[in-house]
Amino acid sequence: MEKAVAEKKENRFMRELIGEESSLFIQVMRDFVDREIMPVRHLIDADSRAGFKLIEELQGKLRALGAGARSMMPPKYGGMGIQSLLSACVFLEELARGDAGLACASGGAGWAMRPAIAGFQEGYSSQVLDDFHDKLTGEEMFVCCFAMTEPEGGCNIENIDMHGRGISTTARLDGDEWVINGAKQWPTNSGISQLYCVTCQTDPALGDEGIALIYVPVPIEGFTFGGFEDKMGFRSSREGGFWFDNVRVPKGYRAAGPGKDAELLHDNLIFARAFSAGWAVGPAQGAFDEVLRFTQDRIAAGKPIRQHTIAANMLADMAIGIQVGRDCYVNAAYMYDHPEVYGPRVSVHNLSRTSIAKVFCCDMAVNVTNKAMELMGSYGYVTDNHVEKYLRDVKIIQLWEGGAQLGRMDVARGYYDYDQFHKNVFYERIHELRGKAAEKQKISA
Repeated sequence: MEKAVAEKKENRFMRELIGEESSLFIQVMRDFVDREIMPVRHLIDADSRAGFKLIEELQGKLRALGAGARSMMPPKYGGMGIQSLLSACVFLEELARGDAGLACASGGAGWAMRPAIAGFQEGYSSQVLDDFHDKLTGEEMFVCCFAMTEPEGGCNIENIDMHGRGISTTARLDGDEWVINGAKQWPTNSGISQLYCVTCQTDPALGDEGIALIYVPVPIEGFTFGGFEDKMGFRSSREGGFWFDNVRVPKGYRAAGPGKDAELLHDNLIFARAFSAGWAVGPAQGAFDEVLRFTQDRIAAGKPIRQHTIAANMLADMAIGIQVGRDCYVNAAYMYDHPEVYGPRVSVHNLSRTSIAKVFCCDMAVNVTNKAMELMGSYGYVTDNHVEKYLRDVKIIQLWEGGAQLGRMDVARGYYDYDQFHKNVFYERIHELRGKAAEKQKISA
């Protein structure tokens, strides 16, 4: 009987690029997913409605593997000092093949702490690391949140043309304390985190110089959580909205300082574009594995479905998309990890390259999971099989971090000086004509 999968998994990546560290991450996580997640995967969404006991148990096992802020924390604070974007990407691909949302509790903590770690490495205040390193590297789960998106702002904060002017959450310095007011919506791990990295604005007139990344420990007076969102997919992670009403934290809880915080924010966004690409490839690979097995065993018109030419063509397109996407994010992450060769990490080049990876991989993953369901028919639609969950889970990765549309704008920046606010010589004339038309209409009325 033919094999369901003949592919050599070890050849999915160019070993010359990923190195020993990332290769180890791949194997450890692949074994973990097959051993711990796949046997209970069908129970995860139900568990999200029944107390998160199974989910938290799996997240605890992930933490024991080194996932989360502990792996990123500097050795001085008891961490492993791993900063590789490529390692984060391959780790997330394999984990997302099991369940894309499980990475959020631990991975969200790492993302939230990156600005403080980078600030410390460049000589800025380390008070937040001094105060919380024992919890970040301890045995107990310590959840963190990177709080960026706001209810009325959409992707204003990710939009570099806005220069921080789309941030509504304010931070005012009062003596030795920051006073924070505002609201956030959708941050991963909101409502369950003990430490929030909050994107604020000290003065909109300052643009990027006014951007501040300030850490807020919770519970704290003035912080109110509104409740968890009920979502189509990604059920094993939790998101919601919350408010700051004159929340006071120490002055030293800022990641760095004026100008530098904007750079750290942009660095986190570039980093997230690439790891989102790897995150999206995981469900696509999982769906592809499922449909390969199904189309081998399912007989139509006297032979296995995948031996029909139309099905073979569909499977080939899926395989092409997955491998090209993987090669794309590996390439972008490798460049980011080697600034001595490819230039500064915070650059329009890296923003463009990581955006290419995210846009392509997310579009590909939505398409692959959909095509997998088409090949499986009604069997792909039922929860007894994994494909319907892959399809539901992967959609949000396409939507977050500015979505596919802002992502394409950032791709363009790598090729020419794109600016959505580029001066239009007709604007003034159009406004003038509109004003005259409105005045004329008012008089006639």
